[in-house]
Amino acid sequence: MTGEDHGRAVLVVAYSSAGMFNPLLSIVGELKARGIGNVWFASTEDRRGDVEGLRGPGEVSFVSLGPPRPQSSPETWDDATYRLLTTGDRANAFARYLDVSTDYDHMGQLYRRCLEIIDEVGPAVAVVDSLTSWAMDAAQTRQLPFVVSISLPPSNFLQQQLPPRYPVSFSGLPARMTPRQQAANASFRNRLVRALTEPERLRRSLAAVATRKAAGIRNPEMRPAGYVESAAALMAYTVFGFEYPFATAPAKLRMLGPVVPRELPPVDGNDELTRWLDDHPSVVYIGFGTIMRPSQGQVEAIVEVADRLGPEHAVLWKLPARQQHLLPPAERLPGNLRVEAWMPSQLRVLAHPHVRVVFNHGAANAIHEAVHFALPQLVMPFWLDCPDGAVRAVDSGVALTVEHVDSPRAEDILAKLRRLLDDDSFRARAELWSRRMRQAGGVTAAADLVLRHRDETAAHRTAGLAVG
Repeated sequence: MTGEDHGRAVLVVAYSSAGMFNPLLSIVGELKARGIGNVWFASTEDRRGDVEGLRGPGEVSFVSLGPPRPQSSPETWDDATYRLLTTGDRANAFARYLDVSTDYDHMGQLYRRCLEIIDEVGPAVAVVDSLTSWAMDAAQTRQLPFVVSISLPPSNFLQQQLPPRYPVSFSGLPARMTPRQQAANASFRNRLVRALTEPERLRRSLAAVATRKAAGIRNPEMRPAGYVESAAALMAYTVFGFEYPFATAPAKLRMLGPVVPRELPPVDGNDELTRWLDDHPSVVYIGFGTIMRPSQGQVEAIVEVADRLGPEHAVLWKLPARQQHLLPPAERLPGNLRVEAWMPSQLRVLAHPHVRVVFNHGAANAIHEAVHFALPQLVMPFWLDCPDGAVRAVDSGVALTVEHVDSPRAEDILAKLRRLLDDDSFRARAELWSRRMRQAGGVTAAADLVLRHRDETAAHRTAGLAVG
């Protein structure tokens, strides 16, 4: 640490889930690339390698939050739990997801660990994900300025501040609603409230509130509005227009567009995947994130679609190894289909000029990264915020959707992919939104915002010491 960095530490806190973790990793990577020192990244132990693997002259230190809680990672759920939490009525599925993923004792441990880290590091500012309530609690307790990273559509985090006719989070409804959709919006809100206030859930929640009050936590109910009020700034990785506007947006909300690294990992001259992309002038890329588990029927439909897209178009599919048993034998796979269990850099794939369409699951990072690279999208919205991402992409003119069902119609997927490939209007809209997203500043603006709040706090502290 240089003398210049003393007293100006930046603490970043994120849990291990890719959707929350990856945007903050990009921001920390930008700080490191700029040569910024005294940056601390707190996450679960399984993320140590990602943080310590960042390149650049700056100094970033990993701080462990311990091992991830097994139930917090959907990858560890058995098939019965997975289906219970990801199918059926979305309001009830969301409530069931909270039952499984929320462990108030564990959250208390993380809160106390964050207090320890703040006391050890002495940061000037913290940057925390909007779902890490325990990190925001710790920042409030220590009166530490904090910036909130909103990895979902920002309206999801700011739902309590939205007008009644705004689409309810997880409803998948558009901003402009027909009377029937307005009724569906009100019905979804009512179902969500009923699910979350079911007697046993309410009992657990009230017990947790009492425990948090006794611990002196400032926002015991974990109300997002309570965190918004205290935050120094809020960062969202989209722009208004793509995200549905709302007049009640707080002035401290910064719409930055996707936080994609300015410099992607270098291409390895021996990278066989890059050579494959170079050899195929028209590629459809399929990636359904780290949580979604394609069904047997979905796999069969996609294999058929790939076969029928050839030989004009090739298909690259990121399918985790644990799901590849659903594929037919290798000798029966279409010659134009390439399946990979892991990508060294998905962003590098999206940036390749031969990739023309992305088929994804609708999560915020997936939607926005495809827009960043001006790629039309076919979206099969999966769960939680995915229907919200899908409807915004469709309304922006960059996407079409297919229903997330166990046995989709191959003809429907094929027809919509062909339309996305052949109709230049989708590419034109994607290019328009790519420009608007990039103009918002992305990772550069995010890093600038963090450093500004760091420097303001350090200057305030210095002035206070001088007066003292």
